[in-house]
Amino acid sequence: MLVASPDLIALARSQIILLTQSLGAVASAIYITENVADGMPPNLVEVAVFPEEGTIALPEAFPMLSMSSGGLVKQRRFVLPLIYEDAILGFLMTGRDDRDWIEYEQSQIQQIANTLAIACAIDRRNQWLAANQQRNYEQQSNFLASLLHQLRNPLTAIRTFAQLLSRRIVAEDPNQKFVVGILRETQHIQDLLSEADRPIPLLLSQAESEKALLPAAKMELAAVDLNGILEAITSFASAIAQERNIKFLSNIPSHLPTVLGYESSLREAIGNLVENALKYTPENGYVLLGVDVKPDTVYIYVQDTGVGIPESDLPRLFERSFRGRQAEGNISGTGLGLAIANELVQQMEGSIHVISQVGKGSTFAVTIKRAI
Repeated sequence: MLVASPDLIALARSQIILLTQSLGAVASAIYITENVADGMPPNLVEVAVFPEEGTIALPEAFPMLSMSSGGLVKQRRFVLPLIYEDAILGFLMTGRDDRDWIEYEQSQIQQIANTLAIACAIDRRNQWLAANQQRNYEQQSNFLASLLHQLRNPLTAIRTFAQLLSRRIVAEDPNQKFVVGILRETQHIQDLLSEADRPIPLLLSQAESEKALLPAAKMELAAVDLNGILEAITSFASAIAQERNIKFLSNIPSHLPTVLGYESSLREAIGNLVENALKYTPENGYVLLGVDVKPDTVYIYVQDTGVGIPESDLPRLFERSFRGRQAEGNISGTGLGLAIANELVQQMEGSIHVISQVGKGSTFAVTIKRAI
């Protein structure tokens, strides 16, 4: 059943007040139509009526109203269809008994009817969008739940194979670090899948929903050990760089201080920056991961000799789905990595700055507070 929104009801009541106080109407009513079919009278849903303690009987001629009539004057009572794009969305009825309506007053009532028609159209559109949003949300939720379930099975298998392989490789074997890396990364994926299980309220805006999906969005900042995070990133980055014939360098002091943040978020943010640098650095180039410790803050920087970023792209660099000039190349991407990294760092009360020159490379620096 069609239900008028509170906004439409409020507007309808304000128009009835206008009819009563400015035009002297003694009785008015506004209805919206429901289930209008050819050759059949419409079902009417009351939106507003004056006086409130009663209802207005519809004129006998009401079923014969057509869009071409533009309304009907009968016994000093107006019955106007609320028409929008050739569709009757409702009716406005108003009347008085002491005098006839003059032409100017009829014009005013017609303007009120036009306003109500537009409002009805907007209200129906919003209801349709809300219904579709609910339907799309349910479809996407079901799809995501199925996808996550399907991802967990092969992930469990990969982790099991890696554990079995780890037991068969001696500690001195140089391949042991790769097995450890597989176990670490599969656990990281498992943690991300667990985060995806959290319900997201439907009525959040798109930006709020995206932020709600980020890890640890509601947790208190805590002391985080940088050594373990950077060691893990260095391990996977070195393997990727070797495969792509890129030099991966590090300038990381030993015994780094703890910082304020979230372990998973910090790892995700820095990992995204390193992966981005490796993606856009050609063969024989290099990527450098470094740390600079200050009294109150820690700077974690990623430097590369990649393609660089045009100055015109820098203001929008951290927007979701923005790829700028990079979209014109043959390197695939979604435009999400830098945006997610920036949002995660901001959650930890930090910041990311970038310096870049086309053809020479880029440097991304993450500033994060030291833990007391």
